[in-house]
Amino acid sequence: MKVIIVSIAVVLILFLVFIALGIAVNKRNMKKDKYDLLNYFKKNKDKLSITLKENGQDTLVLNSERNFPLASTLKIIIAFNFVKSVANNKFSITDNVELNELEKFYIPNTDGGAHPKWKKSIDNPTEVSLLEIAKGMMQFSSNACTDFLINKIGPDIINESIEVLNLNHDKIAYLTPPILIPGYLSDKRSLAINKLEAMDKQSYQELSHKIFEKMKANETTDLEEKAPKMLNQKMQLLITNKTASSTTKQYADLMFRLGKELFTKKEKELFSEILIGENVKDDGDDYFWYKGGSTMFVLTSALYKESKDSTVSVSLFIKDDTGGELYWIRNIFSDFVKSVATNMEFRKMVKERLN
Repeated sequence: MKVIIVSIAVVLILFLVFIALGIAVNKRNMKKDKYDLLNYFKKNKDKLSITLKENGQDTLVLNSERNFPLASTLKIIIAFNFVKSVANNKFSITDNVELNELEKFYIPNTDGGAHPKWKKSIDNPTEVSLLEIAKGMMQFSSNACTDFLINKIGPDIINESIEVLNLNHDKIAYLTPPILIPGYLSDKRSLAINKLEAMDKQSYQELSHKIFEKMKANETTDLEEKAPKMLNQKMQLLITNKTASSTTKQYADLMFRLGKELFTKKEKELFSEILIGENVKDDGDDYFWYKGGSTMFVLTSALYKESKDSTVSVSLFIKDDTGGELYWIRNIFSDFVKSVATNMEFRKMVKERLN
């Protein structure tokens, strides 16, 4: 009996030591800054891709042609199509939509609380303009706003634009339905995982579209109830890997082209209003566009900065299939990318260490 009690005490002590060490490591990680992240990148080049363009010329390329799941950075393509649709008078930014129509595409406790934060920022109205929905997609990263706009613009039109732009880029599908796919495939997680692993991207996207139509018709209550127990870490990694992918080379080039050739001045003004950047750009900047994205396993970004005599375009992607390191990296990821664009000394340091 004494042996058992001693054994339990030892296990308890070891458990408490493990917890204490975890807390200490977490506190230390939360104090890390962009210079720590640069050191991490130097040691883990296989986990990242970066493309930096200065005045249209590539000045830093690392794994720039490697495909990564895009997470919310793909919303740049949707925002591009939104601006073009407005310019072509397919709809107006002042057109109103009942907020309930967007709620069909929101699943509680998903997208990091982005959708509720967006609604709170506009005081939860009963109706909302298409402009505010576009801002919800880009500034708050609401997946419900995104799926509404994909449907509004038309998924075929969005994917045709990828071909017209000559991008090396997977087709874009709805973002919220994948959360419900595992429960649609099976009531048993292990069987759903097997089916999901065997599914190619085209079949996956077709199923995503099918479930989206069910969401429009309010026919997914049972799937939404299943979702929490189905989404373990392995399932979330599978879903991340099925997300549309592309490269930092494609996105750094695209951001530069948006600034220099693809938009008129009026279209740039609308794009600027939709994206994050207007509140952080310097007085000397004409344009500052930024969109990040994240899942448990990837962090992605694309940025464009233009001033009177210079342009900087940078795209940075990271993937860690364990998700462990991204816990602290995501806190300083955006600051790192923006510093590359705005701080010449830091940019020089990044180029020296990663080239």
